[in-house]
Order: sequence, then structure tokens, then C-alpha cells
Amino acid sequence: MLMKKIIVFVIALIMLAGTVYGSGHKITSDLWIRAVINTSEKGPIEAVWQRGGKGTTAGGDRIIWGYFYASPDDVSWGSPQNPDVFVKIWFDRNGRVDVNYFHVSVPDIDVYSDYPYDGSPDQRVTATMYKRYVRHYYENGQSHTDHRYEDGNSPSEYSPTGEPYWHSTKTGILISAIIDTAEKGHIDPVWHQGGEGTTAGGHNIVWGYYYASPDDVSWGNENNPDLFVKIWSDASGRTDINFFHVSVPNIEVYSLLPFVDNNTKSGMTVMDNRYVRYEYPMTCSVEEQNEFVYNVMTGTYLWYDKVPKVDYANYASPEELLEDIRYKELDKWSYVTSAEEHYAYMEEGRYVGAGFGFGYDDSGNLRVRYVYRSSPADAAGLKRSDKILEIKGKTVEEIEINNLWNIVFGENKLGATVRLKIEDSEGFIRELNMKKVWVAINSVSHYDILERDGLKIGYLVFNKFLETAREELDKVFVVFNQERIDKLILDLRYNGGGRGDIAQHLASLIAGVHAEGKVFSKSVHNDNFTIWNDTDYFAHAENALDLNSIVFITTGSSCSASELVMNSLKPFIEVVSVGDTTCGKPVGMYGWDFCGMHIAPIEVR
Repeated sequence: MLMKKIIVFVIALIMLAGTVYGSGHKITSDLWIRAVINTSEKGPIEAVWQRGGKGTTAGGDRIIWGYFYASPDDVSWGSPQNPDVFVKIWFDRNGRVDVNYFHVSVPDIDVYSDYPYDGSPDQRVTATMYKRYVRHYYENGQSHTDHRYEDGNSPSEYSPTGEPYWHSTKTGILISAIIDTAEKGHIDPVWHQGGEGTTAGGHNIVWGYYYASPDDVSWGNENNPDLFVKIWSDASGRTDINFFHVSVPNIEVYSLLPFVDNNTKSGMTVMDNRYVRYEYPMTCSVEEQNEFVYNVMTGTYLWYDKVPKVDYANYASPEELLEDIRYKELDKWSYVTSAEEHYAYMEEGRYVGAGFGFGYDDSGNLRVRYVYRSSPADAAGLKRSDKILEIKGKTVEEIEINNLWNIVFGENKLGATVRLKIEDSEGFIRELNMKKVWVAINSVSHYDILERDGLKIGYLVFNKFLETAREELDKVFVVFNQERIDKLILDLRYNGGGRGDIAQHLASLIAGVHAEGKVFSKSVHNDNFTIWNDTDYFAHAENALDLNSIVFITTGSSCSASELVMNSLKPFIEVVSVGDTTCGKPVGMYGWDFCGMHIAPIEVR
């Protein structure tokens, strides 16, 4: 009977070990780690491991870092871009191993480790909002653990002394850090943004880390984080900046909410006080929103000195204020929109609409310029060059005379109806009803390879400089490279611009070795922000065509980033432009978030 009980007990242990080790992650052949998040929604859930990187210092110490996150399949706030536990593992050259966990969430999180891996966890500790830092360490064949209770306050006995070099983030918050090294004194570390995202509840996250440059210290390495950072901006407007010290030297930490008085925060993270948190509450009243917009327009705005002095409290909305104070003589572009719509468009390549664009032809007829694939317009049979006769029962002439454009297309929300009367290419008149949905934008609307006089000529219709365009362009240029095209015609007739980094990428794909490493553009700001002036360079681009010449097709709707590509190439290859004069927008914007809104003022030329 005793033997039977022992066998049952051993089997139970094996089953338990199988359950534990069926989850978790082998980081190396000898090291296993795991995190379990104790959620209010579903109880304990297995956290997903995401490796960030690995590196080796000049002294021979090895680093592996990454993070655990809750799966979106388990909880609404779960996201690969919402870390719940940062992890940094240090393999000392003398054999010591440190596994450092940094709690960056709300629920309690159980963290495990096993080294050397033998099928039974050596350590298990629960990290919480008050016990943010947990360390498991292994030395001389023994395992140990310690942790620290921290409240997010900077230690009072330390005072930051440096001058911060600010880094901007999607949330509108500026952050900075200074590492106080023994070797070189104060150094400015390098900011590496890891990711950004939005939860299902509308909360924005930006995370990343600072690291010491290898040009400054021997232990500096892009894959040796010294300070993890997670910024949480909730839907109500409150923003938290969380700094987690993952190094040895003291690190000064700073944050700044631009255009709000007396809001610079500074402190120090040290080995005995690893967690520092700054909070920016915002009630988001209309007056506060207007104040923010007014401070932006009298701050970083390119024509700040042309902004009239007004009482921003007298305006009904930030949109109304911006319209009244922008420098209309030169500025046709500054705008305010929702942050959700802005990032969905610029970064995710989607927007709420019916999925088509339009413009006037040479005869003054309003015609469809393009239709996005799989959109409501596509499903309704709308075609390029269809003539638009009426919108929501109003003729185009009525709409133009009475400036009804914002009315006839209805509210910019899901399910709103767009009603058109059109005349197709065969002369048939039809009425179309389309519901607005999230439409995926095709930045590359068409490409082809033509053969003329023994030459292969690539033809590319490119409509939007969005983040999603990078992958679309890369796929097309792979084909162009495989086919070894001799010439390229780039059709930018309906391209109103977008992201400057995508313009840089496209230009680098075109010119290749003829421009690589040379000046792509120079950016100039107003005289209060000359420190932001910068130079960008052509990059090495895989599948670059190395062309000696290019032909652009343009119209008055070819703007901004389109013009930037054309002008940047002129010093290095032959540029031929066919069509109408471009719109003339030699300026750009960065943009700032506030209260779920986004202001994009002209800030750079």
C-alpha cells in the first residue's frame, strides 16, 4: 500500500511539473522563465513571452531582454504592444545569472524561473503594483530571490543635475534620461522605441528603453537596456510615465507635457529605488483643450509670430479656435482631428468612409479618381472616371455654391450613408447607396511592366505615403528588381503626401547606390526651436533599383511628400516631370495628442 501511495505521489508530481513546464519559455537550454497574470476577468492566465533582443558587452557579459504580455484572446487590454512585465536577464562572465522582472501592469503577476533547467521551478514570486521589482539570481549552484516595494517616487536624497535632451512620443509627452557614469560622467543615452498601440478601450501605450551608447562606455549596447519606459495615456486624458531602472549607475529621468505651464518633472532612478512614475492628469474641459491648442500654435507652429492674441476661453471648440488663428495666407493644412482617426489613417492605413476619391476634370466635371479594393464603393460598382451628378440629392453645382461638402457626405462614423447619382462610362445613370465602414487604403493602387523598344519600363500608381505603404512598396520593388526594369514611371497624380520617412524609403528604393548616404532633406523649424533642425539621408534599401532617371506624372493634387521625393532625387539622377504643376507644399507637421484629439500644425519646412 505504501509503495502504491508513493507511485501515485510521484505521478502527481510529474503531472504538476508537466502542467508548469507545458507553459513558460526556455530562454536558453539551461534557463526557463514564466509569468502568470491574475486577472479580474478570467482569473490566472498564461502570459505570452516576446523576446526583444540579445547582446554581449565588450567585457563578455551576455544579455537577453524581452517582456510578457496578456493575450488579447484572454482580456480586452491584452496586446503585444502593451507589456505587463519587462524582463532583463544578465549572464555574468563569471557564471552568475540575474533574472530581473519589472511589473508594468495593474493585476498581480506570478513570475517563475528555473536554472539550470531540471523540471522543477527554483523560484516563484508574485509581483504587484507595490512590489514592482523582483529578482531571481543564481550563483555558485544556489538560487536566490529578492524584491523591492516601491511607490513610484524619486528618492529625495538625489537631485538631477543635467540638461535633458528630449525625445517625443506618440502620446505627446516628451521624455529624457541622463546616465551618471563612473567613466564619463553624465551621458545622454540612446532612446529606442519598442512599440506603440491602442487597447480595445481606447487607451494608448508607448514603450521602449534607453541604453548607453557603446561610443560612450564599454558596457553600452543596443541590446543592453538601462532604463525601461512605459507610457500609458488613458481614454480620459490622464497620462502615466513609468521608468524602470535596469542598470548599475544612477539615471536621471525627466518628462514634459508641452504647452502646459509648470509641468516638467524630474527625478532619479537608482539600484535601491528602481521605479519612478510621473502622472499628468487632465480634466479635458473645452477651455483646457483650447489652451493646449493655443500654446501649440504660439509655440512650435512655423508661423507662431503670425498668430493673433485671442482669449481661447471664448471658443466653442479647439477646431473653431484653430480655424480662427492659423496663418491663412500660407497655411491651408493645419488641422485638428480625433487621435483614433489620425493613427488609424497614418499608421494602420485605414479610415471610416465609402472607399473612393474624386476631383474635377479639365471640363469642370466631378469624377471618381480612384476606388479602394473591397470597399463599399467597390462593392457598389463605382469605377474610376464615373461622373458624379448628385450627392445626397444635391447637384454638384448646388453643393459648390452653398459649400455643402461637409453636409452631403454625412457624419464621419460607421454606418453613415453616402448617396450618389453617377453617370458611368457608357452613359448609364445610376443611384448608389453606400454605408461607411473601416476602409483599408491601397497605397499602391496599380503597377505594371511595359516593354517598349527592347526596354522594360515599370509603371507604378502610388497614392498615399502611409506606414502601411512601406510593405506595399517593398513587394512591388521586389518584382521590379526580379524583372530588371530599365526605366520607371511613378504616377503621383492623386498623392497628397503623408509620412516623410516613407518618402525617404521610396526615394532610396529608386536611386539606390547613386544617392545612398547622401542628403535626402533638411528640416528647419521656427527660431525658438532651431535645436530641432535636422538632416536626413538616403538609406540603404534592399531591392533598390539604382536607376539613372525617373519619370513622374503629377497634377495639382501631388503634394508634400510627393514633392519631397521628386526634389530629393534631382541632385543625383535625372528627374522628368509630366503633367500639371504640383500643389506646392514645402512644409510639414509632427502633431500632438491631447484629450483623445490630435492637432497637426505646420511645424517644419
